[in-house]
Amino acid sequence: MEELLHYSALIFDFCQEETDSFETLCHDIDVFAGDPACAQIVVSCLRDWQLRLSLDPKPKTMLVRMADHPYAALINGLKAVSEENVLVVGLAEPIRLESKDAVLDALTRYPAIHAHAGLQGFDTRLLMFCLQHAVEQNILIDSYSQAVSACGDTPILTL
Repeated sequence: MEELLHYSALIFDFCQEETDSFETLCHDIDVFAGDPACAQIVVSCLRDWQLRLSLDPKPKTMLVRMADHPYAALINGLKAVSEENVLVVGLAEPIRLESKDAVLDALTRYPAIHAHAGLQGFDTRLLMFCLQHAVEQNILIDSYSQAVSACGDTPILTL
């Protein structure tokens, strides 16, 4: 029997695109809540959406306030992650199970995966190292993929 790759889901979005919606956020939370391999769902979002989510708490879900500065927002979201692997999800479109499963499968073999702008998978330690390096070197970053591209020795595998 194949062992499940346990992971944290980090729903992280600055909510500045027209296509970002609260409905997509709720859909994605439900998808991850129903996945036995997902140990934790971290939602880093705007205060208004955070208040709406807190009225109806979901299992496995932790809410993290989105900081105003991109680097602080990236660090705060990642600090809440408890698993060695993390799926980073945006809100431009609802997550599709096939895409999620493809990224998780690739994460068993490679530490940095890019499916599309709204779905990436990473080894959590790699991300933390890259974010720390970015702040030490004063490198401007505004996404997890950008941190790994700029500061990691590991190229990002595109699916």
